[in-house]
Amino acid sequence: MTLTETAGRARVLRIAAALFAERGFHGTSVRDIAVACGMRPSSLYNHVQDKNDMLVEIVGRYLDALDAVLPDASSAPGDGAARLDAMIRASLAAARAHPDEFLTLSNSWTHIRRAPELAGIVVRRDAGRALWADALAAGVADGSLRAGLDPGEVLRIIFSALHGSLDHRFDVPEAAAAPAGSADTLVALLLDGLRPRPEPRTESAG
Repeated sequence: MTLTETAGRARVLRIAAALFAERGFHGTSVRDIAVACGMRPSSLYNHVQDKNDMLVEIVGRYLDALDAVLPDASSAPGDGAARLDAMIRASLAAARAHPDEFLTLSNSWTHIRRAPELAGIVVRRDAGRALWADALAAGVADGSLRAGLDPGEVLRIIFSALHGSLDHRFDVPEAAAAPAGSADTLVALLLDGLRPRPEPRTESAG
């Protein structure tokens, strides 16, 4: 592959990622991508095989960034709550470094998990999810996180919050103009509700 072809593929993938993030995989056609790239649809295939080829590489870039930080965060010193804190911050940083790639994964997940040719992405996602589940279980076991909550629901809410912090499609104008929320805010909102509630104090008689 020549340098020109490599640069052309990189440009196609960058534009495809932005469209996938905004419209979703099924909401974006090959023609849409070609038009945005200023080329004919037939010319697009000089750079990529098909939409799934683009999806694999785009999502892979975010997963590579996440894999570089999430395992270390999941084994951070401290209790389970401290590990979850570190994982939320690491995941948010990776997502903000690759916002279109992150949103492509999130917005295209239904297609990804149903497509056999994309099973490799599901395997990588499940490996990361197992780290989250382990940290959550450790926090319940050591008392730093509340017991009795459904782990699957807790993780769904955490992942939804991470997605919401990057997806600004439905922001009201004043929110869209505001700076991105801090990791401290996200951690506080998520972890404060997961910490054990203090036992109510009872007054002794007499």
